[in-house]
Amino acid sequence: MLILLLANLVFWGYTHGHLAGLGLTPRDPREPQRLAQQVAPEAVVVLNAARRETAPAEPPPAAPTPPSLPADPTPSPAPVPDPPEATPDPSTQLLSSPLPLPATCWQATGLPRPQEVLVRAALENMDGMNGRWSLTEGLLPARWIVYLGPFPNDDALQLRRTELRRANIDHRELSVPSLSPGLALGTYSTQEAAQRALTDVSRQGVSGARVVQERPDTPVYALRLEGVTDAQRRRIEATGILRDRPLQRCP
Repeated sequence: MLILLLANLVFWGYTHGHLAGLGLTPRDPREPQRLAQQVAPEAVVVLNAARRETAPAEPPPAAPTPPSLPADPTPSPAPVPDPPEATPDPSTQLLSSPLPLPATCWQATGLPRPQEVLVRAALENMDGMNGRWSLTEGLLPARWIVYLGPFPNDDALQLRRTELRRANIDHRELSVPSLSPGLALGTYSTQEAAQRALTDVSRQGVSGARVVQERPDTPVYALRLEGVTDAQRRRIEATGILRDRPLQRCP
């Protein structure tokens, strides 16, 4: 402690020039010797001062830019443009309007001559049918049968049918007015074929049978309706001119 106090006293005396007699003089910070060495100090011009007076004032510092926020990872939805004015679609207008029913082809076959005359007269006078129908003539070939009958009554007919079933002989009942009540034991396209069949059934013990022509060559007609609607078809059927020959779609 004493040593520190003595050191401080020595430093104080040195800095205040009290130790000059000992040759310990501190350095003068004012350097008066430099003033004596100056030459014409009045001619010295401070250039920085003049430039500082004439220089324009510096603009104030710009305000600090706030830090940018991180971009939103979810992109903002693009603006939806207004829909253009709707233009009517011709196809939509056609669909919205009532469409006519599709026209189709129909036919009825096997019309006998009297019925053909009736159908022709009806269609010729029916509205909207011009050029939509046609009648084509065909031919049903003659047909022969091995025949039993006519029987005096239905009981006699049924009794004979029972005998034929016991003998395992095929037969069918006839609907032709001139041959009813009667039975056909076979149907053939030629008279010769029917005669051979008669010989066979006679050998089987069938008596009273004979060969007759069930139908001669017969003209028949086919009606064809092209491009008619369902309404037209129903109107034709409602007239009753087709009788038991209903209209069917064309093949």
